[in-house]
Amino acid sequence: MLGISLQHWAFWLLFIGFAIKVPSVPVHTWLPDAHVEAPTPISMILAGVLLKMGGYGIIRMCFPICPLAAYDGAMVICLIGVVSMVYGAFAAMAQTDFKRLVAYSSVSHMGYVVLGLGVWSMGSWYNGGLEPGAGGLNTSLVYNPEYFNMGVKGAMFQMIAHGVSSAGMFFCVGVVYDRVHHRNLNEFGGLFSKMPGYTAMAMGLFFAGLGLPGLCGFIGEVLVVLSVWKFSITLAVISAAVVILTAGYILWALQRVYLGAEYKGPHEEALVPMKSREWAVALPLFALAILFGVFPAIVLNYMDATIDQQTTELAVWTEQYDQKEAAAEKEKREKEQQQQTETQGAAIEVDRGEAASGDIALARDEEASFP
Repeated sequence: MLGISLQHWAFWLLFIGFAIKVPSVPVHTWLPDAHVEAPTPISMILAGVLLKMGGYGIIRMCFPICPLAAYDGAMVICLIGVVSMVYGAFAAMAQTDFKRLVAYSSVSHMGYVVLGLGVWSMGSWYNGGLEPGAGGLNTSLVYNPEYFNMGVKGAMFQMIAHGVSSAGMFFCVGVVYDRVHHRNLNEFGGLFSKMPGYTAMAMGLFFAGLGLPGLCGFIGEVLVVLSVWKFSITLAVISAAVVILTAGYILWALQRVYLGAEYKGPHEEALVPMKSREWAVALPLFALAILFGVFPAIVLNYMDATIDQQTTELAVWTEQYDQKEAAAEKEKREKEQQQQTETQGAAIEVDRGEAASGDIALARDEEASFP
């Protein structure tokens, strides 16, 4: 086992590197520019595959190698995830570039991944649901990895679901950009009347990113939010409220791009229905979004064995570590009490000695006063 100081250094250096890849606030600034400058296929690969290496590295490298640092920094990791979720949602809402909006939505959605991985809650709840000393029930501390397990599975599912929905959203942006050569949200409108099939497909993929029940984005988000409840109620409430912000920027984008009376930008004549090669890309993504939303066990069953093993091992390590810390704290308190007792005893002996010396001196003075 690495020493405490070395383990903390190793963990946080690894975590910073993987957080850049996720990306998490405040090391996220490269992502929107990278997406805007990249062509559509590269944006799809970046959002669908490459970003997930950050989350995978955190759970498969940072946590097993440096469990003490991860345990000590669980709240910091969760805060980074929640800040990324909130900041990414507000930043997406402020965008007028269609592709940059989707890029900031990735920052927000990947915040769920960091939050779910950071939930280390197996030592924070009790049998019977009562604190120790409540009486009447077995209130011993339980090191059950159920909520940590739920958070990690939710994070892993969110990475897969985001790979489907985000790649689909970038593809939808690319389809219309290839036709009109701009991404200004304020110059879109009325695409439903010109490209009804494309609009239906785009709305389905954007709703998957929104987290609509029945689509892939819902499962991971709800698992992460539920797992945070035992860790921090405040963070659970904030993470649940982010869904409102997500609905805000996605529905507003759909309204400005696909609804409305007319198209307001250039090259209106180029807005023709999707071609067969475009449908060949969009339909599998849309089908996976529905499949993973309706039958999430297809994905979860593949990750059960490894995640169960890792969270159980970390639960055992947490119990042993807490017992060791509690024993050390108890020994420290006993030594302090013993030292305090010894100090008080020594002070009493000194007081007794001083009193005896005073009595002897008084007796001598009295003898000297009577000849």
